[in-house]
Amino acid sequence: MIVSTNGLRDALWSLRRAIREARELIYIESPQFARTSRATSPTSSQVDLVAEIVTSLNAHPNMRVIICTPHDSDFASIYPGWSREHYKARNEAVGNLLIAAPDRVVAFHPVGFPGRTAFIRTTTVIVDDIWCMSGSTHFRRRGLTFDGSVAIASFDRQMDNGYSKKVRAYRRNLMAAKMAITIPTTGSPSADWLRLGRPDSAYQLVSDWLNEGGLGFISPLWPGPADTTILPGTDDMVDPDGTDQSTFLGILGSLIMETGH
Repeated sequence: MIVSTNGLRDALWSLRRAIREARELIYIESPQFARTSRATSPTSSQVDLVAEIVTSLNAHPNMRVIICTPHDSDFASIYPGWSREHYKARNEAVGNLLIAAPDRVVAFHPVGFPGRTAFIRTTTVIVDDIWCMSGSTHFRRRGLTFDGSVAIASFDRQMDNGYSKKVRAYRRNLMAAKMAITIPTTGSPSADWLRLGRPDSAYQLVSDWLNEGGLGFISPLWPGPADTTILPGTDDMVDPDGTDQSTFLGILGSLIMETGH
């Protein structure tokens, strides 16, 4: 009964613990970045990880956050209202972090081929280069409470100057791929590759690039379309948590209306 009502939510609990223990850097790469609960009176199964990050930022003045998310919504084009809610929720979540620590939070979009955005299909969260979770559990309410997904949390016992060797290497390679930084195989590594080696300098590299417009490799957070011809879908329809079964018919009706049938 507990599982059928609230789901397992293992990824949610794992992320909450990791975020609470973060001290230097939280790196989040996901198709979406949004609040994971909208409860006015939170319960034990309703946790807003964005609020948890805000709390950690306030408690640890040296902690930084990097958010890497695609320029475009991950909803199909036949659901324009759902995409509008996607951008609205993303702006809200990033805005909450920037209010808490404007000089310690950066958000960017990776750039694919010239003139094209790059897509991100999976989610990876890395904390302090010692803990990592990667899988299909997207960073939003429905991703952590409603949709079925698979993710793996891991760490490496081999440490180097306080960081897990394999977790740091994974985060470094992941960021290099998203920022089009050459991963050295022979010869001298680039200065940008060296800066990715530590949490603080990796954060500063992203910040420096964004201050210069992205240099054609990354782009600043896009707020979404400026016109109001299409209204955002409601949070309960687009980003449900599954606890209120009365919204299921509304979700189905919204899907039908969005497709024009």
